[in-house]
Amino acid sequence: MMNDRGCIDAERYQLDRLADLPTPCLVVYQELVEENLAIIGRELEAAAPGSALGCLRPHVKTHKSSWAVRLQLAAGIEKFKCTHNELDMLLEEGVRDIFVAYPPLERLAERIAVATAKNSRVKILSQVSCIEHARYLAAAAEREGVELDYLIDLDVGDHRTGLPASKTRSLLAAIRSEETLSRLHLDGIHAYDGHNHSANPLERTECAREAMEEVTRVLGEAREDGAAAVRLVISGTPGFLHCLEALRSREDLEAEIEVSPGTFIYWDTRYDELMPGRFRLAAMILARVMDRPTPRRITLDLGHKRWAIDQGHVHLFSTPGLEVAKVSEEHTVLEHDGSCPLKVGDPVLIAPRHVCATVNLWEKFHLVDDTGNLQAESLAVTARNR
Repeated sequence: MMNDRGCIDAERYQLDRLADLPTPCLVVYQELVEENLAIIGRELEAAAPGSALGCLRPHVKTHKSSWAVRLQLAAGIEKFKCTHNELDMLLEEGVRDIFVAYPPLERLAERIAVATAKNSRVKILSQVSCIEHARYLAAAAEREGVELDYLIDLDVGDHRTGLPASKTRSLLAAIRSEETLSRLHLDGIHAYDGHNHSANPLERTECAREAMEEVTRVLGEAREDGAAAVRLVISGTPGFLHCLEALRSREDLEAEIEVSPGTFIYWDTRYDELMPGRFRLAAMILARVMDRPTPRRITLDLGHKRWAIDQGHVHLFSTPGLEVAKVSEEHTVLEHDGSCPLKVGDPVLIAPRHVCATVNLWEKFHLVDDTGNLQAESLAVTARNR
């Protein structure tokens, strides 16, 4: 949240109460996380009346935190999406419905089968986009004596994983025809629209419409061929409402629709540029000025080992008029017009540009709880090293 000077509102983010924290460090604001959960609940209820958080399967790779999982469970969220890195964390927190959204090679297939065998009351979904994935899963299922449910991973334009709609029918036929794959059961379709990130909502709507047309076509073909698949797990943060609305506009669609955004829970400046003010910036980096090498430069005590650089430089600070001049592993050098009041030792808040990758750079975070108090003990970024 910015003030009227175009910088992080230091009072709102309680900069003065963070003075004793060692820097650099990651700080999470519970009140703002809860506000983001409330915002997405209202959005989903407006788009799909009666559903609220029931159609939300949030991706946990943004926070990787047991604390955040517990907060979401308490809010009424029951289904989660993860990569292989967060599977154990979700099981430890008692989650009963997990989709592992990562192509299963042999070792991951074994982990999923073992987890299924050990947690008989938990639904663990895998994704499949080639016959090799199916064979890895089936072999592991045979060894563990379990049945495995999977989603067909559909490439709707991101071209990262998945297969095109034109090839799904033949893959599903191949899976059905191989006797050794009989322990696998199609549960639905996964479609991640990572390419849908236009700042123009009309363009996002059109992109979502095109992607969901492919999803519904594949679903129809699967049902024609005898599949009982009913689950659709779709989209990320920029496009999830557009995709949900596109699917719900089809009166003939009988499917359980789940949207799977992740970034919404902490938010970041990259997405805030696309969708200004939609959610609250709930995670910040706290640093300090450690040098003033020239009259127009200050140097902070952190570099790109502590904030993700893949989406560009950080640009939102708790002091106005600062711009990144250069960055190295342990230093961030900022330029200003000469009027910057910051002295050596002064604290500075920085909003992450890409919060998912930034959180993954930290072993722990400090929590400002829902009463505004800074918790004495830091909390682990639980799945960071898994």
